[in-house]
Amino acid sequence: MSFLSYVDLVTTERKMEILEYIYNVHNNILEARRYEKNYFLYGNQDSLYENIASTQKVTEIIDTILHVDEKLAVNNQLIELDAQIKVYTNSIRDLLATIQETDTGKDGNIEDKIRHYGKIISDISEDIVNFEKTQIHSMVSLLREQLIVWASVAIVTGIILSFFSISFVFKPIAAIKKATVAIAQGRFNKIDVINTKDEIQQVMEAFNIMVSELERRQDQLIQAEKLSSLGTLTAGVAHQLNNPLNNISTSCQIAIDEFTDGDPAFVRRMLQNIDQETLRARDVVKSLLEFSRTQEFALRTASLVDVVQKAVLLAKSQVSPDISMTVDVPQHLVLPLDIQRMQEVFINLIINAAQAILRQGSITITATEDIGAQEVIVEISDTGQGIAEKNLARIFDPFFTTKEEGHGTGLGLSVVYGIVQQHQGTITVQSQIGQGTSFFIHLPCPVKIVT
Repeated sequence: MSFLSYVDLVTTERKMEILEYIYNVHNNILEARRYEKNYFLYGNQDSLYENIASTQKVTEIIDTILHVDEKLAVNNQLIELDAQIKVYTNSIRDLLATIQETDTGKDGNIEDKIRHYGKIISDISEDIVNFEKTQIHSMVSLLREQLIVWASVAIVTGIILSFFSISFVFKPIAAIKKATVAIAQGRFNKIDVINTKDEIQQVMEAFNIMVSELERRQDQLIQAEKLSSLGTLTAGVAHQLNNPLNNISTSCQIAIDEFTDGDPAFVRRMLQNIDQETLRARDVVKSLLEFSRTQEFALRTASLVDVVQKAVLLAKSQVSPDISMTVDVPQHLVLPLDIQRMQEVFINLIINAAQAILRQGSITITATEDIGAQEVIVEISDTGQGIAEKNLARIFDPFFTTKEEGHGTGLGLSVVYGIVQQHQGTITVQSQIGQGTSFFIHLPCPVKIVT
């Protein structure tokens, strides 16, 4: 029994190494698709070359995996993925050739083919990742069963031997299982390594290395989604700046015309108007700069209403004029936040709400305090189409989206979930088809609420 457990532990360690390779495959495919999306959004030809570089990395990693172990259960899927990658890469090369021949690169058939095969390789890689995660989970469960049997037999030789067996074998495996379940739910928690000086310690150390790498990759995905949001917001900000600049120009012309012979009080009003519009434009640019700045996660005491209002300012260009927005957040609510990341949460939820409303409707943001639970509850609700009940359990999963292909990465709500988790908070959703949707964010407020 001990020998079997040892073999399974070694196999688990090997599986974790393979899983790290497979995660690299999956993440490089995501990188390739991000460059694909960047090209279709902005027409940057360099994105296509970056796309090809990412797919080449995928091919190299697949070759490495196949050479490491020729008997993997997912080898056939890897071979299929490699074949589909080649078709996808050839489609990208065809698009590059079209760009060089026509100087436009506009070919609907090639673009549809790229999106089609891009979805295929994304789905295959995600299936492989899920399969390997399930395999590790099953192996850990099997190890646990074997260890329980072994512990039962060991009781015959004495309570002391059983105590050592549970302390140095069972608990580490249970910790690995618990951490594996947490990873499946999107929480990258390391485990405490016990100095057993054997394969269990090696497995735990390898597991923590894998968790660190997965967390780093998750941060890269969050940054990629943020850059995608930033591109969308920038187009809207240009429109927001146009109005104050026009007002400044008009007021300036009037002030020039009236400067010599006009009423000084009237000229002063024009100058005050210029000053107000300049401050308005400055606030828009300042909010965008704060949102775009990359920094480490850090909590600091902040006014919740200020964070919400800045998010509304950035996101409102994506909201139709037929949609009314209401913010009802008490001025006195102050709590520890990473301001930049929490703005990203609100921006994502506001844009999602706006996209769910087909014609006229409303978006409402409210906040209440629960002093007993030491938390603040923020509700973002809309009068949109609502979410089907079968999809409610999956909306926070990475890459899950109900939008048409090419109109969403499926990362937005996953990023929102991750940021709320970083704040030690929770997010839930209530929705019915045709009745709108409400998101509830529970944020801890350990500091005294300022009144």
